[in-house]
Amino acid sequence: MSAANKHARILLVDDVMENIQVAGTILKEKGYQINIARNGKQALQVIEKTTPDLILLDIMMPEMDGFECCEKLKANDATKDIPIIFLTANTETGDIVKGFEKGAVDYIFKPFNAPELLSRINTHLSLRQAHLDLEDLTQKASRYISPHVFQAIFKGEKDTLLETTEKPLTIFFSDIVGFTKRTESLGDKDLTGWLNGYCDKMASQVLKHGGTLDKFIGDAVMVFYGDPQSKGVKEDAIACTRMAIEMIQDVADMDIQIRVGLNSGPAYVGNFGTQKQMNYTIIGNAVNLASRLEHSSEPGKILVSQTTYDLVKDDFWCEEHGPIKVKGIENDVMTYWVNG
Repeated sequence: MSAANKHARILLVDDVMENIQVAGTILKEKGYQINIARNGKQALQVIEKTTPDLILLDIMMPEMDGFECCEKLKANDATKDIPIIFLTANTETGDIVKGFEKGAVDYIFKPFNAPELLSRINTHLSLRQAHLDLEDLTQKASRYISPHVFQAIFKGEKDTLLETTEKPLTIFFSDIVGFTKRTESLGDKDLTGWLNGYCDKMASQVLKHGGTLDKFIGDAVMVFYGDPQSKGVKEDAIACTRMAIEMIQDVADMDIQIRVGLNSGPAYVGNFGTQKQMNYTIIGNAVNLASRLEHSSEPGKILVSQTTYDLVKDDFWCEEHGPIKVKGIENDVMTYWVNG
């Protein structure tokens, strides 16, 4: 028995006390903690108070049989992952199949062999612990990438290949006004806490409005709309603009002003890097222009390109700013302020 399984809690569910005593004695000698129930209904009541690591469940019981109990447990998000082993004298093939269909992980016949019972319990407890460890590791790893990208990968909608696709996107860039001066007035420890608080507010707004958080670069934030989720080109631009407005309002509580640049256009999105380490990000002229617009913006304002303006002008109060010269682009770029 593994160390992780040694003190596991097992719920014995059987309407015959002699059966509970026999199985309970075997399990207690191995260090397992035991709870008991005399039928399915009582088992559900016990589980509400104390969640077991595994359930040994009889089939034929009064008030609620094992099949119904198993079905109810598997339908409940709080108990659906608890491994259930049917421990029963019923050897009918149809009932065995039904048990697995209800969600049981194993089927043991009475009278059982003690070493076999212990071996199967240990196997399923180890599998459950491995599942929990993987779930914990997955949850930790998910914090390093955008939630939308993470979900797309685990649903099989995205693959971890070095490939990109051109898509219409709306791209957001922002930075903090006077960030360098603030870093000089704060120590490294205080700066870290303050900056993390700021990033948390910004990330919450991205999640709220359905954007993909590309990265934090010091005080700068890069977000895009249109992949891996999209509500349509116009709707994505509107959602991005609304997010920018609420970000400006939200961080004001921290005595922070940000400048924002938005641009809409085609960009390549996907995995960039190597087979061993890659980033899910975007590249292209549309991205560069969004970054340049952010640099040309003003404190507490949102500067957008003509393409973004055309998409959001019916939903927000916009004001013409006029053409500006942008590094890397030959012709002047027409720009607008989004005022709310």
